[in-house]
Amino acid sequence: MRNFEVKRKIMTNQRFLTFSLVACMAVVLAGCSKQEGCTYASACNFDAEAVVDDGSCDFDSCAGCTDPEALNYDTYATVDDGSCEYDLAATSAECVSNVEFDNFEYPVVAIGDQCWFAQNLRSTVFRDGTAIPEETAATFPNLVAPARSAYNNSASAVNAHGFLYNGMAATTSLNGGLCPSGWHVPSELDWMKLESYLVVAGYGKRMGEALKAESGWAQNGNGTDAFGFNGSAGGHAWPDGNNYSMNYFGTYWSSTYASNGDVMQRTLSSGSDQLNRAEYWDVIGASVRCIED
Repeated sequence: MRNFEVKRKIMTNQRFLTFSLVACMAVVLAGCSKQEGCTYASACNFDAEAVVDDGSCDFDSCAGCTDPEALNYDTYATVDDGSCEYDLAATSAECVSNVEFDNFEYPVVAIGDQCWFAQNLRSTVFRDGTAIPEETAATFPNLVAPARSAYNNSASAVNAHGFLYNGMAATTSLNGGLCPSGWHVPSELDWMKLESYLVVAGYGKRMGEALKAESGWAQNGNGTDAFGFNGSAGGHAWPDGNNYSMNYFGTYWSSTYASNGDVMQRTLSSGSDQLNRAEYWDVIGASVRCIED
């Protein structure tokens, strides 16, 4: 009888310990579940109490335009995705519709308070009518004066993209410069002003997309041409004496020399939605646009 009571007590104690262990495990697991969640502060469903990321982070559902001044302001958005759009009519310049120069009529487009040629320059003369020397790409590397070149000596390339001018032509005031009276090759400040406007217009992350033409770019790299700039890929006359990258790259000179002696430029490309800023040797051949004084 005594042995039976002892065995019964042992079995009771074992059941109690088992129940206690199960209860403790439930408490522990419940505590762990509270510590799991999205730990990325930039996520829409960030959990400040979570210490272990469970892979549930959502970065899209709360993204949108967070600027109340924008046309597409999203009251539910908490993360700005750069999509804000604004009413730009009040900042549009009053431009002429076209400008005739060297027997060609250039369409003109207003972007912000600037007036731009909507096609690449193809002029054979300076402002005062003096001829711009035409050279082949092979001679460009050795030049020390302004010049122009046709991509692969092709008339069809000129019709599509204009001439390629060396940096010396883009920066010179010789014979009045490359552009007609009342117009000039954009300075670095002109380009920066355009970029600032594109940021305000909601294109800060895709300036190239907004400026590229809707057709003509390789690798499905066409743009939306949001402002009528009609950016085209005229390619380059390179320092090795060859032509490269037509339909892939469109580089536009500024009239500004950098401190290292190179010339500032902007480049559109088929593989990017950006407008890239860089410096080029002045012996390179690239495209030119004119902007109103």
